[in-house]
Amino acid sequence: MGQGRRRITPCGLVALHMLCGATTATAQNIDRPNDTDDPKGLRIGRLLVTPSVRSSTRFDSNIFQEENNPTSDVITSLSPRLTVQGNWRVFALHLAAGGELGFYADSGNDDYQDMNLQAGGSLDLGLSSLDASLEYDRAHDPRGGNDVSSSATEPVIYRDVTARFGGRYASNGLQYESQIALRRLEFDDSMARNGSVIQNDDRDRLEMRESLRVLVPFDPGRDAYGEVNFNQRQYDRVPDDTGRVRDSSGYQLLAGLRFDLTDLITADLAAGWMSQIYADPAFGNIGDYTLRGDFDWAVTRLTTLDFTLARAVRETTVTGASGILALDAGAGISHELRRWLQIGATAHYSDEDFQQTTRRDETTRLGVSLSYQLNRFARIDGAIDYDQRVSNSDDHDYQRFQSQISLKLEM
Repeated sequence: MGQGRRRITPCGLVALHMLCGATTATAQNIDRPNDTDDPKGLRIGRLLVTPSVRSSTRFDSNIFQEENNPTSDVITSLSPRLTVQGNWRVFALHLAAGGELGFYADSGNDDYQDMNLQAGGSLDLGLSSLDASLEYDRAHDPRGGNDVSSSATEPVIYRDVTARFGGRYASNGLQYESQIALRRLEFDDSMARNGSVIQNDDRDRLEMRESLRVLVPFDPGRDAYGEVNFNQRQYDRVPDDTGRVRDSSGYQLLAGLRFDLTDLITADLAAGWMSQIYADPAFGNIGDYTLRGDFDWAVTRLTTLDFTLARAVRETTVTGASGILALDAGAGISHELRRWLQIGATAHYSDEDFQQTTRRDETTRLGVSLSYQLNRFARIDGAIDYDQRVSNSDDHDYQRFQSQISLKLEM
């Protein structure tokens, strides 16, 4: 830290939270708006324009997820966003543009400037519908991530472009849902401590996914379905720097149940089999069971519970690993103490098995949050998170405490 700058200590930050009447954590927990009778925004004909900006301060006790001698810091961020929504008789439109500027108090090399652009629309044709979307992200992979070199002096900047096209059609008591998605990822090179350039183009790739779901209604609000998903993952560099070919293709077969019981319980639960076949014979193939579950329960008018579960194959460029066989499970509860005051708690567990290696990571995350609606246009959010990773691979264990407080203004 430069001369004359005063470091904010954890105790000082906690005191600041107490003065504000709230404590905070990660952005995924805090950006949950309270229900209101009228939608926020400026109405311009059929369009609803919603500008917003969020300013937050976060303390992170282990910004690089280190096992020994962790580095702590305070990160300040500013996140403006503009959303435009339009609804006509048969057509709906969604446009959004936003960004996040992050500034570290000590570790200035880790400052970031992220951006997000979205455009989407849907066409309702009665028994059938069509929808399409395009999303562009300029984001960063922070130091300490599995796919970021331990010698890096800065986060890895990447661009993520995803295009989706889908449709739904109902006929003879059956409903068909299909989607095609293309995703392009490009990663910038970064700088190492010794001044050399770290090549990250090994991670550049194109991912394609096609899905088809056939639903059979058997009761009002209940559907059984069968689903098949195909994917292709093609890397730009063949082979990569380690001499491996990471291209692969796979499928996922699922049988599931989707239901909505008087708006009290909504769920989408499925299980089946998945396979990922790699072009490089040294990687072998992955074949295992798959799970997917989303469950929401309105216990009372003021309390809601939600559960999530997923088992899938994820990409990685960790040396020697073909992919990650990952199991993720989460649960959350939120309760409205007053119309303007909401509290919540979350728990998440992740089991990552790095295929073709002996490495296995188990990560547990716990969090509590609080949201205080100052008025129709302003909200203070806060939370505290604690996460811990236990790995059978050396130097990959870590513990981290995060607290964050933010103010969101939304017209």
